[in-house]
Amino acid sequence: MIAKKFYIILIILSISLTSCTFRKSVETELYEGKLLTIGIIGEIPTVREKNISFNKLNFVDLHDDLNSKYDAIFITKENLSKAADSEFLAVYKSSNIPFFFIQSTKGYIPFIEEGLSYEDASEFSDGSYITGLYYGKDIHWTFNLYNDIENSKNIEEVYSRVFTIISKIADSTYLQ
Repeated sequence: MIAKKFYIILIILSISLTSCTFRKSVETELYEGKLLTIGIIGEIPTVREKNISFNKLNFVDLHDDLNSKYDAIFITKENLSKAADSEFLAVYKSSNIPFFFIQSTKGYIPFIEEGLSYEDASEFSDGSYITGLYYGKDIHWTFNLYNDIENSKNIEEVYSRVFTIISKIADSTYLQ
């Protein structure tokens, strides 16, 4: 009788622990800081936050002074090849705001190496969903999805983490 109860308890614990290990998403806090204005080349993502303002840009706009207009620039997956063109290297180098490359499988290297195309850059297997680059401060980030599972909750969560970093940079508290 005692052995039977022991096995039942053991089975229940095993199932409970296993189900926790294989969660597909995680609940996290929203970014609730100041309003952020983000320029984006590509489609505007769905985010949970209401204090984020996205403004659509094109590559010609990158040659304008973006530092006073935006807290960051996002470039989406379908635009990464063009973003790696050597003509934009000077933009990334001289910018006082970070750039975030959405779904770059090649990290930040194709955006800082003269003459290296996005297609020719090596693939990274770090599982990052968003790669950030703040060239002027020699900082880069990688943001992974929870358990490397691509679903709407995990994508929204990764954007919340990115917004927190952008806010800290905008307030100059990140680099202190």
